[in-house]
Amino acid sequence: MSDNQEEFDALRKAVYPFVNEHGKDAEPLRSFCEDFMREWRAKRGSRGSDDRGLINDVVRWTMNRYNRPRYQPKRGREERASTFLLTPGAYHMSEEDFGRASVRNAARITGQSKSTVGRHLVRHGIAPRRDAKIKKLTKTTQQLVRILDATFDRQAAGILQLERLGTTLWDGGDTRHVPSTTQASRRKKLATLLAEISGAGVGYNIVTIADVCGVFRGRRFRSPEEASAWIAEAQRLGRYPAIRQPEPIAVPVGRDYFWADPFVMDVMALIEMGVTGHFYPVEKLEPIYRFERLLIDMTPVLPWLERAHHSFAGDDIAENLSALAGKITDPLVRKATARLATIMRDLKNFMGPLPTCFDAFQNVDMVLGVMDKTAEASPESFARLAYIREWFATTGEDYLEARDRLSRMLVLEKSGEWQAPDSETLSHYLPEVVQEVEVGDENDLPY
Repeated sequence: MSDNQEEFDALRKAVYPFVNEHGKDAEPLRSFCEDFMREWRAKRGSRGSDDRGLINDVVRWTMNRYNRPRYQPKRGREERASTFLLTPGAYHMSEEDFGRASVRNAARITGQSKSTVGRHLVRHGIAPRRDAKIKKLTKTTQQLVRILDATFDRQAAGILQLERLGTTLWDGGDTRHVPSTTQASRRKKLATLLAEISGAGVGYNIVTIADVCGVFRGRRFRSPEEASAWIAEAQRLGRYPAIRQPEPIAVPVGRDYFWADPFVMDVMALIEMGVTGHFYPVEKLEPIYRFERLLIDMTPVLPWLERAHHSFAGDDIAENLSALAGKITDPLVRKATARLATIMRDLKNFMGPLPTCFDAFQNVDMVLGVMDKTAEASPESFARLAYIREWFATTGEDYLEARDRLSRMLVLEKSGEWQAPDSETLSHYLPEVVQEVEVGDENDLPY
């Protein structure tokens, strides 16, 4: 090693940018060090001593101890999340601007790359080319694709029993007895349909062996032997994912039901969570996100929620989540997680042991301010919530006693057993600002 500190610092500072650009490879690094020291001495007109010791030490230390800095994205998490949420709108706008909705045209609007736009659209369930391929399949095969999509994530894999898959496809999940001859014909038909899906280019690679099929989504089995070995191992471990029914295709109902109001449904879900103290599965927390904008994209928080639920520290998911929040390095995610834990804790702890419906409603309003936020976002929904609040205050009924009936209010309304208040009645429950505009002078109107 050189005794000249100036030589050492010069070589050290030159090595770091080289490694950052070309990576850690000993031979190119050594050649670079030799060339650098040769040029460095030529500029100073000094012959110097043998530099091999210095070069060996710098190369050894760099290979063992130095790592390239981690890539820092130019955009923050919140900006990336907002771009993700806006991409479907840009996709639909591209049809108006360019005459055709496509990934390329959406990328021209957003300034993103086509691969980024395509990835965002897939996460939103928008895949034009894939949808076009699925539409070419038979109706039964299309329904089978929807079942697989609901069961498997975009990069998931698993094995399914053909008997259960056939029950979901043809019987809608009904577990009634099916004759053995029907089961045999279904297995044969399913094997044909699965092979058709596997060859349709819609992202599935499916191999059927006996009464079990192995499903890869977003990747492929490299060989039949690999598929057989993987299916056998999955059977040994019992890795059978639950077969999920696809979401029904939305059909216009023809009228605006009182209990189908999104704000009403969210508040009733929050009341249920607060009284029961059950916040799992994590999909139940969506109403909290809508009333309390913690993050534009809550995906980074979801793994911490799963850890909090499965923690050995106790059964209180809110307390577990609060303890885990301090371990999160990202400040935005840490803050959002801590706030979510506080909301969950307050929803449960502020509730008495036998709350009335009115107390449960008021507790949700106190924790999340649902009435003020609804008044600003949707006055009609505010009127419905105010009507429900007054109804709860009048009856004074315990929530646990009324729970089953409240969960069926939409069904009762659709069947005609419960009549929603008319628009004139609900007008008395509108926010004060809206009422003032309605009854005021024409000159008071904002237009």
